Amino acid sequence: MDRYETSDPFIRFSEQQLAEIRKITLSKVLCENSDSIDTIQRQIMDLPDTYLNPRLPCESMPNIDLIHWRERGNSCIVNNRVLAIGRSDRLSPCVNCVCTFEGAKCQSLRITNCNDLFAQYSRQQVLSDSVCKVQCAFTFSQNMRSSQSRRISTIFGFSQ
Repeated sequence: MDRYETSDPFIRFSEQQLAEIRKITLSKVLCENSDSIDTIQRQIMDLPDTYLNPRLPCESMPNIDLIHWRERGNSCIVNNRVLAIGRSDRLSPCVNCVCTFEGAKCQSLRITNCNDLFAQYSRQQVLSDSVCKVQCAFTFSQNMRSSQSRRISTIFGFSQ
């Protein structure tokens, strides 16, 4: 842990805030605060090198996204859903999010019965969730095979 970071949850930066802070370089700070610099080497304190430390346009360097410092109040917004702190909600069939003081924390759910998942959610909802696709690939392929065989049976007049 850096000496400027703390483990105190009430005053520390969130992981998203730290990620934003860490992506800003001294080169970017100089670009943003000067009137005449258009290109600058990636690591300003190192010698320039065509391959290891090339000059880059200032606009190509990452900007800090200040949305992570927005006051949340007593809620989080996750995919246009408002969650109160301490509350959780299923973001998709296989992903659950909980609102904490540091923001929303989402995690994959462990699916034990994919057929139940197909019964609770539409086919499109399950297919658009990459976590579901991974966990239920076998069940989905079995369902596709059986629906194709039913379709072929119906076309040719076979009964099952």
